Amino acid sequence: MLRRFLYLDDAALTEYVTALEGGLTTEATTRSTRSGSAAAGVDAKLVRASGERARENEETRTFSDTPESRFDRLLRAGAATPEDLGWVEVVQPDIDLADIGVGAMISWECEVFVPDIIQTLARSGEAMNALSTIQELLPLAADLGLKTDGLPSRAEMRAASRFISGIGASLLVVGEDDDTEWRVAGRLEDSCIRGSMDGRARIVGKVSSVVQVGQWKPYVTFPGMNLLPRDERRKLERQPPASGKEAEYLPGPAVMLDVLAVYR
Repeated sequence: MLRRFLYLDDAALTEYVTALEGGLTTEATTRSTRSGSAAAGVDAKLVRASGERARENEETRTFSDTPESRFDRLLRAGAATPEDLGWVEVVQPDIDLADIGVGAMISWECEVFVPDIIQTLARSGEAMNALSTIQELLPLAADLGLKTDGLPSRAEMRAASRFISGIGASLLVVGEDDDTEWRVAGRLEDSCIRGSMDGRARIVGKVSSVVQVGQWKPYVTFPGMNLLPRDERRKLERQPPASGKEAEYLPGPAVMLDVLAVYR
């Protein structure tokens, strides 16, 4: 199957493949040889002469290893020896994820999306991009005499940009499906994003933690939250979110992932 990657963490992929193959492949060379013969003849009433000459063509190609080819080898290894690699192909989430452990590698086709709160507060989310675009266009709008009534002032937009930058939130992708309550979620490295995280796709990643039923994990961790004692943080996760704030939390049962790839 040809894959269209929406996200691919090349650094993590290289770590997995080098451990699997015992080293890093940088390039591979293939050589093919074709041999045959050519015949020529003169036909007369009494004399026929014929001869053959050998013909041989050699073709050499050198291929550089790419993230896409490394990922393909990893998938084939996972399909061939799932027990050795701790590879779980999720077909029935309620069964396949029920006893999943930290360190397992899962592959699940599901609906993926970026929560609205993350789009608003992430460094590379839609809100930050919109603020940057508006600030760049405001001087041009003034020169053209366009009305900008209702837009925040430049000072307000600068303050909002500083607030988002101060939070330092990364993009986060969530995977879910209609026939199960299970969800998966994981942070994304901005440099590894190749497309929009929206719609049906396959997500591959290593399990980092499991969110149990009755637990609520906030999508955004504000500065200072990690300074709370561990028991206090766990207590907060067991408290349901305030009414109307449910979309800002990942409810259990769910699996947190170190996301390796998202593709179609």
